[in-house]
Amino acid sequence: MDIDKLTEEIKRIESKDGKEITDEEARKGAHNMVGLVELLFEIWRKDKVKKDRLKKEPDGFPVEGQYSCLICRGGIDGTTGWYDWYGQKCLLCQRAIKEGIIPAFICKNDNSYFSLSDLKYTFKLKHQAIMKYIREEKLKPRIILNNEGKPHEYIFLKKENPGLIERYSPERKSHDRNRDKVSKARTKEMVEEYREENRKRRQNQWRLNKRKLWR
Repeated sequence: MDIDKLTEEIKRIESKDGKEITDEEARKGAHNMVGLVELLFEIWRKDKVKKDRLKKEPDGFPVEGQYSCLICRGGIDGTTGWYDWYGQKCLLCQRAIKEGIIPAFICKNDNSYFSLSDLKYTFKLKHQAIMKYIREEKLKPRIILNNEGKPHEYIFLKKENPGLIERYSPERKSHDRNRDKVSKARTKEMVEEYREENRKRRQNQWRLNKRKLWR
């Protein structure tokens, strides 16, 4: 990926928005963007390897490396985590899905529910107040249990708890959605460019090796 061209593009975009930045600032931004694209490409590559493996092992397999559970956000590794078509999860959350305690779709849609910590952060509710609302059936949780039968995580599905309204204006949410959409589109475009450059480099290297072989 051409750093000089990307640097000029960043300066042009910033200038269009009424901002002036130095060459050094623009070049630093370009390097950061390239680093992000390389990271996303590596994530894509690893994800593809796992998806290919799932075709042979459709029930899933232990995770390889260090991850965070998509549901409870706890740290997992090869002994405590599982990967299947819904992504990586700790064994407790994996079991809760298999037993029907929580729906599998929340792995792909983290905007469909609140966790216990979400309620505390978003609504500024204290733990005791949340437990009180649960006892009064004002809140309806799906409870994931640990191996001792005690609560591991509370999941509050939005469709089961209509009283939970996020404290953000519709205008702000619309702005954030549009910003994220533009950012994702540009990032996807850059990942595709990086993949194409990688393909061409491998192809050129193959041709070079072939010439050396026949000399």
